[in-house]
Amino acid sequence: MRTIAIVNLKGGVGKTITAVNLAAILATEYHQRVLLVDADPQANATQSLLPPGEYNTLDRLLLGDELQYENLCYESSIRGLTIIPADDGLWDLEVDLLRGRRLDLTALQSLRDAIMEDDCFDFMVIDCPPSISYSCAAAIVASTDVIIPIKLDAYAMRGMSTLAAQIKRLRRICPDAHISGVLPTVWYHSNSMEQGEKLLREYAPCRVFNTRIRRSPKVDESTWTGEPVVCWSPRSAAAQDYRTFAAELFGEEAAKQ
Repeated sequence: MRTIAIVNLKGGVGKTITAVNLAAILATEYHQRVLLVDADPQANATQSLLPPGEYNTLDRLLLGDELQYENLCYESSIRGLTIIPADDGLWDLEVDLLRGRRLDLTALQSLRDAIMEDDCFDFMVIDCPPSISYSCAAAIVASTDVIIPIKLDAYAMRGMSTLAAQIKRLRRICPDAHISGVLPTVWYHSNSMEQGEKLLREYAPCRVFNTRIRRSPKVDESTWTGEPVVCWSPRSAAAQDYRTFAAELFGEEAAKQ
């Protein structure tokens, strides 16, 4: 089972949008059984796919309070797409670490292995917070693929090498994890954007995907409707680009049925 962590140290680069739409495309267009794990205490992916309510959330797994993944899984309105939700309880994990509490960094990896043993999902997609926090590190350790969405500005590009080095260190715990590539997001025609993309493709420490996700007002609209943009506005520029990205990422592995 491929486990895909969507990671960047910087906010506002489209991590959640990428995670939610990639998961939705896999479920609706590739007919895969998809588990989306929300590892961000901001819980935007959860808010996008589940109605308001009380849920068992990821922090229960990471704290060791809930060992059965079935008790954390909730069906979204999208057929084939299940979510493990998050809430601000994930912030408390950082405080627990400061207080000296021992936490298991391989908790998500163990969840992945249990899912593979039960053969109940084909893909796991993890939306990570904008930092190498405990939940983000656990996601990377559990992953087979790391995707780095990047907005082509100087701050994000300068931080990419730092992120790549941190991921490399985490691979000592889980050597299966590797950076699949960098995905340019919020792209539009301008001299600075095109120059930034040129520099990225020349000097990035890892693969840069051919696909770039164009900026689209339909993305912002979709956050209000509670739907992935590929469902809310399937002909929009961003929706088309995310489909192209999925085809580039998966090739024949998840061929459409």
